[in-house]
Amino acid sequence: MGLTSVASATPPKAPRLPSLETSDDALLTLDQLWPRVPADTGLTLEQRITDKVSDAGNHFGNHLDEASHHVANFHIDGRGRRAQLHLGHGNEHLTVNFDGNVMFADGKAVVKARLQLALHGHNLELELPDVQVSRDSYRNEGMTEVNVSVLEKRF
Repeated sequence: MGLTSVASATPPKAPRLPSLETSDDALLTLDQLWPRVPADTGLTLEQRITDKVSDAGNHFGNHLDEASHHVANFHIDGRGRRAQLHLGHGNEHLTVNFDGNVMFADGKAVVKARLQLALHGHNLELELPDVQVSRDSYRNEGMTEVNVSVLEKRF
């Protein structure tokens, strides 16, 4: 039994060394070779979340309006930090309308409300005092503080 084999070996190629010549591309910095991602000019995450919450609240308000046969209406403006609530119904004898505007600022909700009553053509409009609602704590117990200004000065 005999084995024969033929072996041929080619010497491996030597790796190419970079050229020592200086070109314009060799002098570029990494920032120039790989530029930054362009700045995003779209809405911020906070604005997108605010818009989504406003849309969900207004969607609920539209369903509330339809389900109540236009007796209750609710609208949210998230970017303006405002909400509006309207309750009202009436006929030729009695009409009752309540409008409330809520503004959220500095951790407080300020409610401005107005009540309109009409009885057989006699109208009565009441501008209710402003109500401020805020969250606070006393001796590590959470509480909701409601401030109603009974006396108001106007000049």
